[in-house]
Amino acid sequence: MGRTVLFSFGLTAALIFFAGERPALFGRWSVGFVSAVCGATAAASSSAYAFRSILRYREPWLRRIPVWRQLVTGIGLILVHMASSAMIILVVFHLFQQAFFGLHLDVLAGALAVSAVTGLTAYLCLVATARTSAETLSVVLGIFMAAGVLISMLLAEEQGWWRSMFSFLGTAQAGRGSFWTFNLTLIISGLVLAAFTEFLTRDLMLLSRTYRCRPALRRYKLARKLRPRPRIVRWCLVVVAVGIIGIGLVPVNVSMEIHSVFVQLASVAMIILLAGTAVLLPGYPAVFHLMSYAAVGAVWVAFLLWNDWAYYNLTGFELSVVAIMFAWISVFIRTTAAMTRDGEEREPAGFSHDSATKISS
Repeated sequence: MGRTVLFSFGLTAALIFFAGERPALFGRWSVGFVSAVCGATAAASSSAYAFRSILRYREPWLRRIPVWRQLVTGIGLILVHMASSAMIILVVFHLFQQAFFGLHLDVLAGALAVSAVTGLTAYLCLVATARTSAETLSVVLGIFMAAGVLISMLLAEEQGWWRSMFSFLGTAQAGRGSFWTFNLTLIISGLVLAAFTEFLTRDLMLLSRTYRCRPALRRYKLARKLRPRPRIVRWCLVVVAVGIIGIGLVPVNVSMEIHSVFVQLASVAMIILLAGTAVLLPGYPAVFHLMSYAAVGAVWVAFLLWNDWAYYNLTGFELSVVAIMFAWISVFIRTTAAMTRDGEEREPAGFSHDSATKISS
């Protein structure tokens, strides 16, 4: 029923916009532009419905966390599906316009194309939101950030932006398109990371309830005292999310000092998380802890290559750090998901998943 309403919404909006016109596939007031607007609207409404009426009942622990955290999680999911839908639709229609150069549609064909895209977008976002987990959300976050930054690069009017720093893409000097795309990508990514943190914390709480010190380490008093610390991990990721949002809200040309504070805030939180995995996440495979320390070492080497040896500029250093961080986060999520599934298989019948979230709330 909801998809039919959104399908009709796209059809009606397109008939109004295209009345008396022969719209192109891409450009101002084109089929692609109207499809992006209607698709983003459909994505927002279907994601909001799926979060409130499906996801919160499929994952009862979501209803137990404070309301403001539920709002942040819901807003993050809605915005990322809304923005991703708009970007994908615009890119697809831009490619079609290049393939069918000079093609114009009549009113009916253009309206049907818009309505089809709107209905399909609504369905996909409904399913994606309803099936949200830490693992799927990390993939969405990575793809969205990569796509947003890449589009802002392509929209940059100053082609030599890379000689400065990544943050230059978020300044007015880079062009209006790059400015809005880059900063909105960071703000939405920060909100999505906050939402992702809720799902990850839930998994970590489940692991902490089933944690047992390895038999080989039980003879060590310090090892017996170590326990998983989901709250600390959560706050580190929340600080990173706040830092990313702050970087997008305060571009480098507005206030270099405040912008740098947010960058340092996110960096320190990530370093604490990387360097403290053995203490914060005991029970994880030894190879995971080794990779975490290797990531810290890789960041240090990347810093030396930029600052001491001048092998590349600041943009190269930022690219290296982002690649290292996302590689580590990907391994972290997959390791956590695998351990959670293993723990659920060995879980006692009387244990409730939702009880694991009471401590975090």
